[in-house]
Amino acid sequence: MASNILLIPKGFLGDVLLLTPTIEALKLSDPEVRISVLCSDKLAEFVQRDPYVDETIVLDRTVEGAGWSGLKRFAARLKERRFDRVYSFHNSPRTALMLFLARIPERVGYSGAWLSFLYTRRVTKTPKQHEVIRNLELVRADLIASIQAQVDKEARMGPAHVSSFATLRLPAQDEARVSQRVREIYHDVTPYVVLAPGSAWETKRWYAEGFREVAEGFIARGIRVVLSGAESDRKRCLEIAEGLSVINLCGESSLEELTALIRRAGCLVCNDSMTLHLASAQQVPSVVVFCATSPKFGFGPWKNRATILEKQDLFCKPCRRHGSRRCPTGTNACMTGVPGGEVLSAALALMGLSKGAVLRERLHVVE
Repeated sequence: MASNILLIPKGFLGDVLLLTPTIEALKLSDPEVRISVLCSDKLAEFVQRDPYVDETIVLDRTVEGAGWSGLKRFAARLKERRFDRVYSFHNSPRTALMLFLARIPERVGYSGAWLSFLYTRRVTKTPKQHEVIRNLELVRADLIASIQAQVDKEARMGPAHVSSFATLRLPAQDEARVSQRVREIYHDVTPYVVLAPGSAWETKRWYAEGFREVAEGFIARGIRVVLSGAESDRKRCLEIAEGLSVINLCGESSLEELTALIRRAGCLVCNDSMTLHLASAQQVPSVVVFCATSPKFGFGPWKNRATILEKQDLFCKPCRRHGSRRCPTGTNACMTGVPGGEVLSAALALMGLSKGAVLRERLHVVE
C-alpha cells in the first residue's frame, strides 16, 4: 500500500458520496496511509469533514487550472507533494495529462478513459455494476485480502442491505448548523415527506404536475410535504406548491439542513439526482423516478429500501448517460410517462400505510 495517495473523484456531490466506501476501504486496508482528495471549492468543505480524508486539494479549473499553462502549473504543484499513487475515477483526458506531468509514480485509471495510455495501471470498468462497486474495483488491487473478498461478494451478489460493508457515509451532523425553521419542521410530531423535484439536467426531471399530485395525496392523508431544491428549481417548486399547504424550502436550505430533513422524513420522492444518495446514506425509504436516464448505468439507490419507477418501452430511453438539456424527440415521454398516482402508491407502500394498497388496486383498474 502506498503511504501517500491522491483521489480524484467526479465533480458532483453525489459522486463524492458514492466514493465514501472506497475511501473507507483504503483507510481500513492501511490505517497509516495518507489520503488527499482533489476537488472543487464547492465540495472541499464537505470532503474535508470525512474522518478518513487527511487533506483536500482545491482545483478551480476556470482559474489556476485553465489552459495549457495552468495545467502545467497545477501539475507542478502536485509533483511537489510527492504522491506515491493516484486514482482517477473519471475519464477526463485533461486529468490524465495533468497526472502524467505531475510524475506521480503510480497512476490508476479506467481503461476506457481518454488518454488512458498515460496511466501506469488501467482497470476495466464493469458497465452493469453500481458505481459504488466500480469505484471499489478501481482500487481493489491495493486493498487487503479480506476487503477484496467483500468487494467481490458485493459485485457478485449485489448489495446486501443488512451488511455494513460499503455503506455510504455522511459527515457527522451538527444541529448548530441547522436553522431554527428547519429544526421546528423535524421536531414536530406530525410526519412529513420530502419532495425533491430538481435535477441539473432537464430531461431527468419528472413533470411538475406529477409531483403536485403526489403532494396532494400526502396532504389529504395528513402528512406534511416539504419541497426542497436549489435556487434554479424555485420556479418549478412554486408551480408545484401553488395553492397547496406545503413547506417550500426551495433555494432556502443548506446541504446540512437538507440532510437533516431527509434523515427524519417518512419518505423521499425525487428524480435521478444527488438527493437519492443522501437518502441511501441515511437509510430513508425513497421513490425515485428515472426519466431520460436508467438505473442500469449504476447510479440508483444503494443498500436502501427504495422503489424505482420509469416509463418502459421507449425506443429513445435512455437518450444519454447523464440526460439532455431537452428531449431529442420533442415528446418528453420519459418525463411524463409515469403517473403521479403510481408514485404516490409506491411511497405510501414504503411507509407501511395500508391505503397504498387500495390506491394500487384503483390504478390497476384504471390502466
